[in-house]
Amino acid sequence: MTLLNSFCTDMLIPALPAMSRDLGISGWQVQQSLSLFFVACAFASLWYGAIADAWGRRRTLLVALSLLGLAAAASIFVTRIEQLWGLRLLQGLAAGAGLVISRSILHDLHHGPDAQHLLSWITLIQTSSLLVTPSLGAWLCAHYGWRMVFAALTAIVLTLTAVYWRWLPETLPRDRRLSLSPAALGRAYLKVLQTPRFVRLSLAHVANWTSMAVYIVSAPAIVVGLLGRSGTDIYLVYVPITLGLVAGFMLFPRLLRRWQASRTLATAYFILGTSAGLNLAAAWAWPAGMIHLAPLFTYSFGLAIALPILVSGALEPLRQSTGVAASCQTFMQYAMTAVAAGLLAPLLWDSLFSLALGIGGLTLVGGLAVLLERQANRRPPPEPMHCSEAA
Repeated sequence: MTLLNSFCTDMLIPALPAMSRDLGISGWQVQQSLSLFFVACAFASLWYGAIADAWGRRRTLLVALSLLGLAAAASIFVTRIEQLWGLRLLQGLAAGAGLVISRSILHDLHHGPDAQHLLSWITLIQTSSLLVTPSLGAWLCAHYGWRMVFAALTAIVLTLTAVYWRWLPETLPRDRRLSLSPAALGRAYLKVLQTPRFVRLSLAHVANWTSMAVYIVSAPAIVVGLLGRSGTDIYLVYVPITLGLVAGFMLFPRLLRRWQASRTLATAYFILGTSAGLNLAAAWAWPAGMIHLAPLFTYSFGLAIALPILVSGALEPLRQSTGVAASCQTFMQYAMTAVAAGLLAPLLWDSLFSLALGIGGLTLVGGLAVLLERQANRRPPPEPMHCSEAA
């Protein structure tokens, strides 16, 4: 389920230049097919948790996959960018279910260190797709044209629909389902947004995720425009990011057993801060070259160690409304990814130093959010008032 976004975006990124040439449009126009997708994902993810809390995980996911398959199939036949924009909006509305429902199912069944451990392995699978999906998209585009990318997406979605129809159990019992009435939804969303731990840890996670998204979306501009390489060398950006994430997710369970969550998270942010600093120094001191891709490995390594703690820790105090909480968290993630694809990346990708500065700023925001959470946990609980004081 967590790979739905990867199939819809990472597989398409290498095909963007070919789409631009074939449809006779600018690079900015074709770039908006990514941005609109994430905008729709963000909007839809805000509601999928509530719908899944009311209807169940299985039914909600199957309906979303059906819509995604139809929109992907229709994209094969577009002749104008406006048609593609509309279909990408539909794809985003459908694909938004994947991350929300996968996290909801995980927290239906597990909590605490078990949930963090499993989340690291699930995200490891998601991360590993960065080595496969862009390469698959580039290969399909080079041999059969960009429309074949949407044909492959259609086939993948149909396969997933059949698999989930046959083998996915419902993990939310009927006695735990919530009402979809406006009043009940309002109370559920308000409770989530009034939970300081959720807000702080989700903000930190989203800041880190946006940093990675900026580099992933900027990969063609970095490889072709700044490094002077061929478009097929886009893997030069994806490989260090993917290897760093994979290494971090694989090491995470061992670190969690040895250090517990607090020290592990502190180590992750030390790595993130150091990597961001090295990235800035390299961009300032040396002209564009392969050396500037090295910090991507260490930064991704630190991100992978932090992610399970931030995501699971944010959802932990909201176990009675996990779907709504996962929706809010995923909305923040997708909304910022849309900003990264449509605004931040185009503003920053003309210069490696600008990219490094942007990543450093986002890392600082995430680090401050985690610091505020640690300070809140250190505060002693308020002492109960004595009867005489209350009087």
